[in-house]
Amino acid sequence: MRRLLLFWLLVACTLTGAASARQAYPFSVSAERSGSGSALIARNRGPAPVSVRLALSGADNVSSTQPLPVYAVVRPCSEALLLQIRPNHPGRGLRFSTQATFSIGNFHATPDPRATYRLPFANGRSFVISQAPGGPLTTHTADDSEHAVDFTMPENTPVVAARDGVVIETEATNRFGGKDRGLLAMANYVRILHADETVATYAHLAPGGVRVRPGERVSAGTVIGQSGATGYTSGPHLHFVVQKLVRRNDRFAMVSVPFRFSVGDPPHVFTPKFGQLATADYAAPGRAPPFVDARRVEQPAAQVPSGDGKRVVQAR
Repeated sequence: MRRLLLFWLLVACTLTGAASARQAYPFSVSAERSGSGSALIARNRGPAPVSVRLALSGADNVSSTQPLPVYAVVRPCSEALLLQIRPNHPGRGLRFSTQATFSIGNFHATPDPRATYRLPFANGRSFVISQAPGGPLTTHTADDSEHAVDFTMPENTPVVAARDGVVIETEATNRFGGKDRGLLAMANYVRILHADETVATYAHLAPGGVRVRPGERVSAGTVIGQSGATGYTSGPHLHFVVQKLVRRNDRFAMVSVPFRFSVGDPPHVFTPKFGQLATADYAAPGRAPPFVDARRVEQPAAQVPSGDGKRVVQAR
């Protein structure tokens, strides 16, 4: 008799310390009869690699083919044998429970040091970097966001892919934003997997402001959505971060990684800094973005006080 044990991933995208949308990712682990024992098989039906940790508990009369726990990476749209189990004493039944935890990404991945990113907005547009590593103003203090940048921009500004890749997750159903920490999990976003298996997240998008679907391949410069002010935010802006999956002892975690933007032709490559006025000009020779007083840049937020004194951005 086949025993099927399904484990669905609840995606958590952290934005300034916030867990994001509640989407089920199509990944499962099943125990299937194999001779006198069982085979533990992982199936990944999604567009991204998945890292999985598999352990057994309550094992009785069980012998495994490799040491536990097992750590593995299951490629997109594939399946993999994680573990083969045999009875220590043939003729007796065996008993066990599986404990599987997994995260989107490849914990073996190494970011490409040569990679650069175009600015994530349309040609000819200019926006101020209002948060960046090393700047005086930051809410990006967690490991998954410490290298993130924010661009102050009006709602419904077209957002473009900063690098070629495959869309692996989207969320567009959230409608509200503001400084209420209860909105931490309410940002709309797009996540794109790159060739080196890093992942870029474009967050705080407008309600219904996603223009791509999981599994879709996009090129740098492709419109993927519209900016907004959903989730935990002081006003309209685009949150952009590049992350990779790592293994920390017995768990997986997303951490942000440093990255560089490029502008112009021939390109000028630069590390984003607080207060830079970045212009997406890819026709003229590239040059370093000038600095402005980012603290005096007006936030074009449509904020109204709610009944409890909290300020909430209402979707338009």
